[in-house]
Amino acid sequence: MVPHPPAARRRRMSRAVVGTALTAVAAGVASWALPWQDVRAWVWLVPAAVLVAGLWAAVTSAASLGHALGVRHLVTRRGAVVRRTVALERRGISGWTFTESYFQRRSGLLTVSATTAAGRGHYEVVDVGRGDGLDLAARAVPGLLDPFVVRPER
Repeated sequence: MVPHPPAARRRRMSRAVVGTALTAVAAGVASWALPWQDVRAWVWLVPAAVLVAGLWAAVTSAASLGHALGVRHLVTRRGAVVRRTVALERRGISGWTFTESYFQRRSGLLTVSATTAAGRGHYEVVDVGRGDGLDLAARAVPGLLDPFVVRPER
């Protein structure tokens, strides 16, 4: 499996930190609003637990990200708690969809979706580097993207 770039790990870590910050704000409001002193102190355990669980999920999710291109199959893997690995037969791929969120674009990442008539209809390679994703799609089904990809002169 080809690992995804460090920006994919940073994206997952930042989600964990933002989730913890939002939980800490909620804990602060609850601590201020609750009349019971004992409960005020215990409320702060929630953001600590969210931080630990979020960082665990981020590290596990980043470690499970990957893709591979075999002779007959495109293999993609992702997930933290439930890891999903999909092996899609290359000759069943009928097209490609490339999507970027605002944050993916800033990080140089994109999501490559292989469209097919089988199964769920499309299978995604999430948070792959922009150049690696385009190269993966071009190599998976030779000739399919040639009219749309401009390659630099050598």
